[in-house]
Amino acid sequence: MAIHNGNPVFKSTEIIEKYGIESDLSFYLDEIQEHNKSVNLVSRETSRAQLIRIAADCLIPFEFLPSPSGRFIDIGSGAGFPSLVIKMAWPELEAVLVERTRKKAVFVRRFSSRMSPAPEIIDTDFAEARRYLESGSFDLATMKLVRPTKSLLSGILSLLGSSGRFIYFADFVESKLLPRGYSTRAFPYYLDDIKQLRTITEFHKTV
Repeated sequence: MAIHNGNPVFKSTEIIEKYGIESDLSFYLDEIQEHNKSVNLVSRETSRAQLIRIAADCLIPFEFLPSPSGRFIDIGSGAGFPSLVIKMAWPELEAVLVERTRKKAVFVRRFSSRMSPAPEIIDTDFAEARRYLESGSFDLATMKLVRPTKSLLSGILSLLGSSGRFIYFADFVESKLLPRGYSTRAFPYYLDDIKQLRTITEFHKTV
């Protein structure tokens, strides 16, 4: 693995191969591109190579952190990034996907129905979904392309068990939003090139 300015440079194809999801991912991307002709799951300008990079990016956290286990919840699942990619890599995970856009929820429900155990799909916003979710019942939470707010963070973190962690696929710069009793760790990296420095942030309870 290359290093640039002290940060690792990952290759999408190598990440996909490492986690052994080439076949499942190819089928998944076929489904996205076919479905995208009628429902805008992702930008129609998104190329196959860009989708592969997006998928690889979903697995980057586990280059820095232990592999997931137990139960996980993904907030704002969209077309299934990162939730379905993580589920492909660790099929045994029990997953809950929260996606308020019904058309996207229909897609992830249909695609994920072939997985075992099949994820639970909640097609409402997180504030509503939170009413039905048990505090402390998740080992992992993920969120990508959703902007955090104080109430959203509090709700997500309340769902984690004592050793659970929340992965936010961006740099978390608004520390004033962080609930008391929690800390963060940032992991910067490059993916495929050194044009854009990316960052993931891990939230965990302060020991």
